Amino acid sequence: MTTTTTHDPIQNPTGPRKSDRLIPWYFVGGFAVMLIANICLIVFSQTSWVGLVSDHAFEDGNNYNTAIADAKAQSELGWRTKISVAGVIDNEATIIVLFRDKTQSPISGAKMEAVLMRNDRDDVDEKIMLSEVSPGEYRTRASVPVYGNWKLRIVAHAQNHDYQVVEDVLITQ
Repeated sequence: MTTTTTHDPIQNPTGPRKSDRLIPWYFVGGFAVMLIANICLIVFSQTSWVGLVSDHAFEDGNNYNTAIADAKAQSELGWRTKISVAGVIDNEATIIVLFRDKTQSPISGAKMEAVLMRNDRDDVDEKIMLSEVSPGEYRTRASVPVYGNWKLRIVAHAQNHDYQVVEDVLITQ
């Protein structure tokens, strides 16, 4: 009894298969995708807000005890402000600050400035001086290029003392 087995003859390739020639290009494509993703992340990181709260963080840290002492002295003065932002017309708002002492008497003759800041961008921050329009009432007009949440920092110097307060304000049309 004889058995005959038939099997496919083994192909003797004379070179690489067509699909084998694409393998290096798979690597090139993978690196290209990674390169494009990295370039997108770099561009985004360079054009977005940096998130810095202070440009002088080291100095602020070194002067922390002085800042605490100033805050205590300000608290002992008992001065208060009532801040309102109104009259928004054509991206301009009126900032009104009522400045009072412990007994709710108006504080006149203060040198007062306001800094209008956005939390998400620093290119629209604006520093403006306020003028006294009546005893203890200070006003100014400010450019508001973007509506929404703003931080308003008021810095006043009166009666040889400094006073500052930061409030969140919502500016709408």
